[in-house]
Amino acid sequence: MPVSEKLLKPVRRLCREREGAFAVSFVLLSGFLFSLAAFGLEGSRYITERARLSDAMEQAALALTAENNGKGAERNYTLTRDYLRAYMRHDKAVFRPEIQISSGESSGLSYVEYRVSAKTLQESWLHSSLFPSFDKEVVIGDNGAARKFFSSVDVMFVTDFSNSMNAPFNYGNSKLTELKRIVIKLVTELYSYDVGNKAGFLPFDWGSRVGNRCDLPFVTHYSVSPWLLSRGASQQLEYAIDYPATIAAIPYPVNHIWIPLSHVAPDVCLFNSNSWRVPLTSDITEIRRIREMTATGNTLISSGVLLGTTALAAGKGKRKLLIIISDGNDHPANIQITERLMAAGMCDRIRQVLTTEVSVGKMVFVGIGYNPTVDWKRCVGDKNFYHSYSVEQLEDSLRRAIFEEVGHNTTKN
Repeated sequence: MPVSEKLLKPVRRLCREREGAFAVSFVLLSGFLFSLAAFGLEGSRYITERARLSDAMEQAALALTAENNGKGAERNYTLTRDYLRAYMRHDKAVFRPEIQISSGESSGLSYVEYRVSAKTLQESWLHSSLFPSFDKEVVIGDNGAARKFFSSVDVMFVTDFSNSMNAPFNYGNSKLTELKRIVIKLVTELYSYDVGNKAGFLPFDWGSRVGNRCDLPFVTHYSVSPWLLSRGASQQLEYAIDYPATIAAIPYPVNHIWIPLSHVAPDVCLFNSNSWRVPLTSDITEIRRIREMTATGNTLISSGVLLGTTALAAGKGKRKLLIIISDGNDHPANIQITERLMAAGMCDRIRQVLTTEVSVGKMVFVGIGYNPTVDWKRCVGDKNFYHSYSVEQLEDSLRRAIFEEVGHNTTKN
């Protein structure tokens, strides 16, 4: 074999050899493939994380708008961070959110707007210095915005002034003391929106009083005795009431029972209570005077509801809100006046008269430290029924009832 053939034989064998060809190609392309995987997988993950962050900011903006705690409130940042923790589960760190609050007027309605932005620090899973990839740490940011409009609202607090309201609430101040403080606080906030909001306060036990006369807003089958509400005789009232006629009379004043206070027992008609009705007003001074009120007597919730409806229906607000507050069932326990009125259609009738062509009405029931035996949840609706077993829960319930209009998302930055 010629020498040239011997020298060329290994070269020809190498050219025909296929083993390792793909390994070489893979080595040459590995950087590109790893980079493609890194950008593809990490990129889609970061897009998903940003979408989650956007959802978190939108929900946080709605929550802040609903509560409307005002500029600089630490609660705003706490609530926003709660949403970030709920939505962002793979972040390495969360930076302090930025919250901007503005207000103005649009289409004749006042509004408040919250804009929330936040950034989170993410750690890249496929970072490497050997091929192109995302940085070791990546910052993702997004924002959300929500706006709530305010229309004028009339709020009537129909408040149980029975003797049990003097009991301590969570081993602190009395239920009545805490309730009055919360009402003043929330009404002050309500008045801060200059849109014509008004509030009223109507205390009740077994009825109410006007001047030196007892006021029970029931239509009766016959003229009742001036001694009907004397000690031990008040239970006779249940059989004297014409329930269908009482419902039909809503929301007009009813004076069938107009008994002198000198003829009633001390536990009815706010006889021994230092209290009075505060009609719908925009004067915070009138609302602050409820601090002077004291409570005593028994409970008949329906009497307060009917009186409160009459007072609220006279208002001109675009929204009408009847807030019923009680810490116990009607007393004596065998009295079924409220149940009979509800069965006759009291709740539906109240909603009907409060909701007109120019206004929307709503009833809310707030129970303080007890479970009602009467089905108030069915009367006012599931979303308008609140249990309160602490001062904090009571304030939160009343705040939700008054400022329940959450708002809507608006254009983001």
